[in-house]
Amino acid sequence: MLKRLLKNTFVRFLFVGALNTLFGFLVYSCVVYLVKNVDASVVLSNIISIVFNFGTYSKLVFHSTDKSRIYKFFLVYLLVIVLQILSIRFLSYYCGLKNPYIAGGIVILPISAMSYFLMKKFVFAVKTTNVVNN
Repeated sequence: MLKRLLKNTFVRFLFVGALNTLFGFLVYSCVVYLVKNVDASVVLSNIISIVFNFGTYSKLVFHSTDKSRIYKFFLVYLLVIVLQILSIRFLSYYCGLKNPYIAGGIVILPISAMSYFLMKKFVFAVKTTNVVNN
């Protein structure tokens, strides 16, 4: 049953995403504690997580060994970082949520969903060629 589930790319993404999310949130929390700056913490934790996440998503989810995809992966994460900072600021300034740990935890789910879509369609998209038989 589990083997059959793990053949599905989205299910693998969810499992690996949970691992990556836990890793990223732990790094984020540690950096918030050490640096005391939420924006810097988002940037630093994402940079640290990018390398870890690229390896896990490449190998475990999309079965890719193409290291050149890291550039597209990095671009996706750049967008994710900007949206994460804006989301945390929105929660803090407009919703009155002053706790950066809770705000960071709240934005994980929508950011993760957007990341999957962008990775599947932009980073790890399999190019197909149309062969015309004459």
